[in-house]
Amino acid sequence: MSIQEKAVFFSIIIPVYNVEDYLNQCLDSIVCQTYSNYEIVLVNDGSTDSSFQICQKYQKDFLKIKLINKENGGLSDARNQGLKESEGDYIIFTDSDDYWAGDYVLNDLSKLIEESNPDLIIHEESRFFSKKDVICKYNQRFIKNNTGKFDDQVIDLVYYDLYVASAWDKVIRRSILIDNQLFFPLGRKSEDIEWCGTLMNYIDTFSIYSKSFYIYRQVRKGSITTNVSEKHIEDVYFMVKNGLNTPKVKSENLNRAIENYWAFNYVVILKDFYVLSSKIRRNIWGDIVSWNYLLQRKRNIRVDKVVNFYQYLSFKALILFLNGYRIKTNLFKKYRALK
Repeated sequence: MSIQEKAVFFSIIIPVYNVEDYLNQCLDSIVCQTYSNYEIVLVNDGSTDSSFQICQKYQKDFLKIKLINKENGGLSDARNQGLKESEGDYIIFTDSDDYWAGDYVLNDLSKLIEESNPDLIIHEESRFFSKKDVICKYNQRFIKNNTGKFDDQVIDLVYYDLYVASAWDKVIRRSILIDNQLFFPLGRKSEDIEWCGTLMNYIDTFSIYSKSFYIYRQVRKGSITTNVSEKHIEDVYFMVKNGLNTPKVKSENLNRAIENYWAFNYVVILKDFYVLSSKIRRNIWGDIVSWNYLLQRKRNIRVDKVVNFYQYLSFKALILFLNGYRIKTNLFKKYRALK
């Protein structure tokens, strides 16, 4: 029996680590769904606060919840454990400090799957700075077709920031992940970058879900995105290097889109270059300079913005400028969160 002939079963995988202040909101926003054919796979990754006790309470109250309790191994390991224990037709990753808006989400997604049976559904998040400041970029308005062959639209999906390095803005056919052993790399920060880059090679069809239900918390003490470390940027460097050296595929569109995807993540390195120690900066400088061919228009809307400045600045001056932009942006985010 095909997925179209039976109710779609979703597995929602939620890694949990020291999020006692946010976990109730996250879980409440999912267990309220009107659609009933789903499971929640909670993976407690060695929390030292009350997060595990909260997980236990929800597991007791809701039969749809599986609870895995393990020693701390990091976000990748937690997601991988959840994926291995999942049973759904489609996988949804959700971070435990984020939450969903609306009780209709799974019902809408199931209808979308019944209509187009895609390998991948992309949904745009809303960014949460404070209760009064939640915004969605809604770039899907620039896409000609919101469903179809991935190869036909992948360049635009990357260009308009719809296919990005995030696991939680995608609903993915589970068999693609399991059959191709698409697990998250261990020991990496920002592991979504490598995982999403690899995933592009295995998607045949896609759809875009028109509503923005995923609320992505922007400023949280202890989160990876709030506290960018040297390890984080060094890992991004190695992922970009490996990605650029990956053998080409048959599709010219996909080759171009993959290079554009890595171009955006190259800009991430440039922006955060001065987070690195002087020794590491010296060691990777040759590669950083040699990759400046990635700074071209029509790769990604955010790369375009960097190119606008690059035409007036030297390469070293561009990196200094981006460093200043990074500091200003981080301060502005914190200011918005206090409003």
